[in-house]
Amino acid sequence: MRREPAGVLPLLITGAVPLILVGNALWLLINPWLVDVEYALPGFPDTPGLSKGERSELADAGIDSIRPAGDGVELLREARLPSGDPAFEQREISHMDDVRGLVAAVLAAWAIALTLAFGVALWLRRRGDPDAVRRALGRGAGLTLGAMTVLGLVMLIDFEFFFDGFHAVFFEGDSWRFNETYTLRQLYPDFFWGVAGAALAAFVLIQAVALALVVRRREGGE
Repeated sequence: MRREPAGVLPLLITGAVPLILVGNALWLLINPWLVDVEYALPGFPDTPGLSKGERSELADAGIDSIRPAGDGVELLREARLPSGDPAFEQREISHMDDVRGLVAAVLAAWAIALTLAFGVALWLRRRGDPDAVRRALGRGAGLTLGAMTVLGLVMLIDFEFFFDGFHAVFFEGDSWRFNETYTLRQLYPDFFWGVAGAALAAFVLIQAVALALVVRRREGGE
C-alpha cells in the first residue's frame, strides 16, 4: 500500500526539538550543584559579611525558590542574615517570584513539546514512516545548533547586551535591576550569570550534536 506524505506533522517534531533540549538543560541547571560549582571557581567574587557556608545556604535557597515544585519564594521570606535581619527585601522576593513564573512557563512548554513530539513520532512510526521521524529530528538538531551558535556568539561578544535584552523581554521595567547592596546581587554577581549562561548554551549544544550524530548514524546504517 502506498503511504500518503507525512505532511506538516514532522514539522511539529522539528519545532519541538529546541524546546525539549532547552528544557532539559534548564532542569539540569536549576539545582544547588550549580551554586557549589560556581562558588568553587577561581576568581569568583567574595560576598562581604557572609562566610562561604552562609553564602551557599542563601544561594541554595534562591535556586530552590525558583523551582516550580516546593515552597517557592516563601524560602526567601524565611531566610536570614547572620545578624538575624531578613536576607531579602520584598523587591528581591517579587523578582524571584517572577523568575519562578518564567521557569514554570518554560518547563510547561518543555512538557508540551516533549509530549507532542513523542506522540507525533509514535504515530508516524506506526504508519510505517520512521524516515520522517529521523529527518524531523535531524532538522530539529540543526535548527537548535544554528540558534544556539548565534546566541552563544552574542553572549561572547557582549554578554551585558544579551543579559539586558533578555530581561527587558521577560521582566517588567527595571524590576530586575539591583545594585550591589542587595543580597541577590551579592549572591549572584555578573560572574555567576556569565557562567550559567555559558553552561546552558553548552548543555543545549551537546544535546543537539549528540542527536544529530545519532540520526546520522541511524541513516548511515540503513
